[in-house]
Amino acid sequence: MFRKNRLLRNILLPALIGAGLCGQAMATPKIVLVPHRAVYELSLLSSKGVNGVDEARGRLVFEITGTACDGYATNFRQVTQLSGSEENTDRSFDVRSTSFETGDGSLLRFTNDAMRGEKTDHTEGKARATSDGVEITVQKPEPSKVMAPSETLFPNAHIKRLVEQALEGSKLFSAKIFDGSDTGNKVYDTLAVIGAPVSADAAQHAEPAASAEQLKGHESWPVTLSYFEPGAGEREPAYVMSFVLYDNGVSRALTLNYGDFKLKGELKSIEFLNSPSCDK
Repeated sequence: MFRKNRLLRNILLPALIGAGLCGQAMATPKIVLVPHRAVYELSLLSSKGVNGVDEARGRLVFEITGTACDGYATNFRQVTQLSGSEENTDRSFDVRSTSFETGDGSLLRFTNDAMRGEKTDHTEGKARATSDGVEITVQKPEPSKVMAPSETLFPNAHIKRLVEQALEGSKLFSAKIFDGSDTGNKVYDTLAVIGAPVSADAAQHAEPAASAEQLKGHESWPVTLSYFEPGAGEREPAYVMSFVLYDNGVSRALTLNYGDFKLKGELKSIEFLNSPSCDK
């Protein structure tokens, strides 16, 4: 990805982390997400309020494989340890997620496990686009079925749309996103603020891992993505994340804002994975 207890949610690194749905702009170049495995080191960036923390450390690993022809498989894991809360006790979290999204963005299968201490929350289900909207079916922890608006995007589709908007020069992009987090049936409203392309000079000061040959020549933009609970009127975001997004779906320079504290995610390593060719 963080919403249930704010920390227990998955990230879309773009996140971190597609395939476009109907209605994507035809004038933009074809967006190809590169299969890769990225490792981010987490540390405390800032803290405030009675629920703030004194120390934080952890690691986030994100992997995506596949193509627009075969679909995309993603694996995500975030392990975080916090200390210095008002309860004066250490807290550890281990969030894992696996998913498969078809290349046309019409189907998402997901499994999530969020471990806090000795307690584990397990969720699994699927969502598919239909003529009436997006049908979300949860098998665990409790069977349920709900319908979401037809414009709802899955994570990889959202990343492609973000890249398209950035290439077109758009500064704002709002979308409804379903990623299977929390109870597995909640759709979030999101607003992305897209900055100017990162200059060559600024890119020189990026994390050392970002100097990989496979990233050279690729455009990138700073993005701030806010998640909101569904509803009308002005709302405070439930969660905010910032990152630098490349035109091939890779992300670096993460900031995870949980309200009372922020975590910094530094790209420590990236491995580019082989994938079959795809004509789409």
